Amino acid sequence: MHIRPPRRARAVALLAAMAACGALTLNNPAHAVIGDAVADNTYTFTAKIQIGDGDTSRACTGSLVDAQYILTASGCFVTPGQPAFPIAAGAPAEKATATIGRTDLTGTGGKVVEITELVPRADRDLVMAKLATPVTDITPVVLATTPPAAGESLQAVGYGRTADTWVPNRPHAGAFTVTQANATTVAITRDGGSICKGDAGGPALRETNGRTELVAVHSASWQAGCLGSDETRTGAVETRLDDITEWVQQVRALPGESQVASGDFNADGKEDIAAFYDNGTSPEGKNRSSLFAFYSTGTGFAAPKNVWSTPGGFTWSKSKLTSGDYDGDGKDDVAVFYDGGTSDTGAISSLYTFTSNGTDFANPRKTWTTTGGFTWDRSKVTSGDYDGDGKDDVAVFYDGGTSDTGAISSLYTFTSNGTDFANPRKTWTTTGGFTWSAGQVTSGDYNKDGKDDVAVFYNGGKSDDGKFISSLYTFTSNGTVFNNPRKSWTSSGSFNWSASKPTSGDYNADGRADIGILYNRGTTAEGVHQSALFTLTGDGTDFAAPREVWTSTGSFNWVASQPVTGDFNNDGKDDIGVLYRAGTTADGRRVDSLFTFTSTGTGIQAPVRHWNGSVI
Repeated sequence: MHIRPPRRARAVALLAAMAACGALTLNNPAHAVIGDAVADNTYTFTAKIQIGDGDTSRACTGSLVDAQYILTASGCFVTPGQPAFPIAAGAPAEKATATIGRTDLTGTGGKVVEITELVPRADRDLVMAKLATPVTDITPVVLATTPPAAGESLQAVGYGRTADTWVPNRPHAGAFTVTQANATTVAITRDGGSICKGDAGGPALRETNGRTELVAVHSASWQAGCLGSDETRTGAVETRLDDITEWVQQVRALPGESQVASGDFNADGKEDIAAFYDNGTSPEGKNRSSLFAFYSTGTGFAAPKNVWSTPGGFTWSKSKLTSGDYDGDGKDDVAVFYDGGTSDTGAISSLYTFTSNGTDFANPRKTWTTTGGFTWDRSKVTSGDYDGDGKDDVAVFYDGGTSDTGAISSLYTFTSNGTDFANPRKTWTTTGGFTWSAGQVTSGDYNKDGKDDVAVFYNGGKSDDGKFISSLYTFTSNGTVFNNPRKSWTSSGSFNWSASKPTSGDYNADGRADIGILYNRGTTAEGVHQSALFTLTGDGTDFAAPREVWTSTGSFNWVASQPVTGDFNNDGKDDIGVLYRAGTTADGRRVDSLFTFTSTGTGIQAPVRHWNGSVI
C-alpha cells in the first residue's frame, strides 16, 4: 500500500525507507523529540544549530564528533524547495552558529561557535560542519561501527519542538525502536512520540554498559504529536553512520596542513622529500600527526609512503621540521623542534629525531630537552654539519628580545654526538640591531670548506623612494662558533622579502652552496597566480645579484608552495622541489602536488609535476 507523503516543511529531504506496511516516501525533514527533557550536563556533545536570520531563520540539532566538527543533516543548510542532498561544499550560504554543551539554553554554559565550512556526503543527508575554533573542553561522542538491527532501541535526542512548546530551552530525549536498516538509512518508530521540527541532524544513540555511541542522525519524520501537526504516524528516517566512519575520520583530519624537508632518506644517492602532516584530533581530543616520504626514482617520485603516524599525543602546530644525517650513517633523518609548554622554570622545548633505517623511520625519540628557559616560538630551526664531523647538527636562530642598542638575536647550535644532541651552545649573538622577526634562516656550505654555514635572508624595510630592501647575511662556521654575519648581498632595486621563500643548494655543482628564492609576483586581474624562481650564486665570499631562472606562464600559487632543495636525480647538481597545495576533493580532503625544478647547471628547468593526490 502506498502511503501518502506528509506536508512539505521548510527544508525538503527526498528519502525513501521500507516500512512494514510498504514503501514509505518522506518529504518532511526531521525538524524535537517527544520525550523527557534531559538533565543538566547530559548529552553535552549535542549542539543546537541556528541558521540564517529573519524569515529564513531555522534551527537544527547536531553532535560534536571532533573538537572542530559537528555532524548533522545536510538538509538543514539547503534553501527552501531544494533537496537535502547533495549540497555544495564550502562556506554556508547563510550565517550559522552552533551552541554546544549548554543543556539549558537560558544559561551561559558551553560554547557558541560559528560554522565556517561544510563537508557534505553526496549519497545521504549528512554533513560535517567545521567550527571556527576548536571546542576542547567538551568530550565528542564516539561513532558506532556496527549497524543498528531491527528491534534495537535507540535513544533520540534533539532541541526541536515538543507537543506543547515551539522552541524548548532544553533538548529532549526518548527511546525509539529500529524497524529496518537499509543501505544508508534506518527506519525508527516510537509509541506516543515522534521527531519534530528543530531535531534535524540530532543524534540517535546506542547506550550499552555505560558507553554511548552515535548510530545515526535524524533526517525525516511524519511528526505525529508535534505541536502544530495533525499527523498520526510516528515513523521517522535516520541517516546511518556506521559504514562511513573512515570518511568521518578523513574529514576530522582536515585541514591537513604540512611542513616539508628534504634528504637522502634511503641512501641511494637521490634525495627525497618528507612531508609532516597535521592529522587533526582524535575522538578523544588527542592531537595527531603523520610523516610521509616521497622517495625519488631519479626521474620522478614514488607515491608518498606513510612512514610514521600517531593516534594522538604529537601536535603538528607545536612542531618545526628539519632534516639531516644526525647519526652519520649515510641516511638522512628527520627532526622536530617541539613546543613542550611551560614549567616553573620557564618555557620548555625539545628535539625529537625520527631516525631513518633506509625503508621507514623509527618512532620519534626525544634527543634533547630543556627543563625551562628555551622558548619554542622564539626559535627558527635549520640543520647542517657545522663542525665538519660527518654528523649533521641543528641550529636555532633565536629571538633574544631587545636591549638599549636594539633587537638582540642569537645563534644556538645543538651538536649531534650520533645518538643525542648536546645542550644548545650560543655560537653567536649580537648586542643589538639584528632583528629576529626580519630573518628567514637556511643552511649550506657557502665557502666550500667542508663545514656548513648559516644564512639569514633579511628584511631591510623600504628605501626613501619606496623600494623594498632585502639582504643576505652569512654566518660562516669555523667549526666551533659562527663568525659575525657578513652582508654577502643586498638588493639594489626593489626585492620584497615578504614575497620570498629562500632555500639553499649547490645548483651549479661548483662545490659551493647557492641560494634559491621562490618569489611571489601577485595575482592578475583574471585571478592568475604569478610566481618566479631566482638563484643567487655564491663565489665563496659573496652572492651574485638574483637571477630570474623561471617565471610562471600559467597559474602557480606562491602561497600554496613549500620549496625545498635536493639533488633529486643524482646528477651532482641540486634541484628545487615544491610541495603544492592543489585544492580540495569533493569530500573535503586536501589535494597536493609535487613539482621539481631541475637544475641544468646554468639554469633551472620549468617545473614538472610528478605526483598529485591526497595522503590523508
